[in-house]
Amino acid sequence: MSRRSQRAFTLLEVAIVIAIALVLATLGYSSLSRLRPRAHLSDAASELTALVHGARQQALATGHNVAVLVFPDYVGPNGTGRVIIYEDGDFNLFNAAANPNFANYNPAVPAHGPNSTLIATWDVPSSVTIGPLTGAGAAAVLPAPYATIPVNADCSFCGALALRRGAVVFDAHGYASFYSNVGLALPNLTGGSLSLAAPDVNGQRTLLVTAATGSVTLWNQGG
Repeated sequence: MSRRSQRAFTLLEVAIVIAIALVLATLGYSSLSRLRPRAHLSDAASELTALVHGARQQALATGHNVAVLVFPDYVGPNGTGRVIIYEDGDFNLFNAAANPNFANYNPAVPAHGPNSTLIATWDVPSSVTIGPLTGAGAAAVLPAPYATIPVNADCSFCGALALRRGAVVFDAHGYASFYSNVGLALPNLTGGSLSLAAPDVNGQRTLLVTAATGSVTLWNQGG
């Protein structure tokens, strides 16, 4: 009887240990599931920030305009949203008579002029989107010194062409200007913003570019 009791007690202990392990594994998986979207969003925002900062450095190094072309609604093989870094050695991308130009630029088949270069193409990961449509929020205002930069749209400098698009252009001095079409740069902008969001993450990551200095900053809002 003593041996049977001892064996039963041991089996009971094993069952309790297994049950505790299963509970801990479930809790760990639940926590990991909540953290994964946040990590994907943070990684995507860091990649985008590095790309835009690299575009500015390229403009300073080469003396050419370098454009960050944003196509928020482009649907690619893995998700929605494409960013193209374009060194405009022809200084012609925003000339309506040029080919290619920004109005007819096809993000699915990136092209470039004879003296221009495609530096990078970056697709927004499937777990992340450019958005939400209201950016950081309809009533959101940045703290100084970014208080005058609009952050109330997913892409503050994107226009309403057939395929919505916008561009940040860094010149040889590293200053930034913003375009939503061919022609002149958008007037009276102190900077531009581009927001990224992910499901199950409360808040977004907003990329800020100032016009006067060309500085590139990532603003984490919630999440």
